[in-house]
Amino acid sequence: MLTLIKPRTLAILISAIITITALGSCSTGNFGRLQSDREITQAFKTLTVLPGHKYYYRGTYSSPTVIVGINENFTLNLTLWVAIDSQSEDFKTLVARVAFQGTLGSSTVQPRGFKILDQSGNTVGIWYSALRSAAVMVNENNEIVNLAPTGIINRRNQR
Repeated sequence: MLTLIKPRTLAILISAIITITALGSCSTGNFGRLQSDREITQAFKTLTVLPGHKYYYRGTYSSPTVIVGINENFTLNLTLWVAIDSQSEDFKTLVARVAFQGTLGSSTVQPRGFKILDQSGNTVGIWYSALRSAAVMVNENNEIVNLAPTGIINRRNQR
């Protein structure tokens, strides 16, 4: 005996299929990623500037969320990133502010250093933040066309 599916059940089933398909497409997309690196963390803590890198921050000057150093062989043309002179006092101030960004009462989130990897796993720059993930996309002209922090600062179970 053939049972008919109620319209509401059918709508829920179709929505679930569409959602699963969309999420699957996102998770297998052609994006780069961040890779944790202790040496990069130490470089920011000691204000060591990597040669051949241009530095930028994201957020406001009073409350930056991320500082990046982009290899000079790549271009970062995204309007949400502000160039910063790595030899300036402003650079020191911004690094200190990122280091402070996760502090809330007695719970502190320590920012970390990461390599910024393109879709092929090549290093395009470095990242310093308590935010531990980003959408990264580099086109065939070595232009970084997407470099966006994702997620939230996790105050528990830091790795």
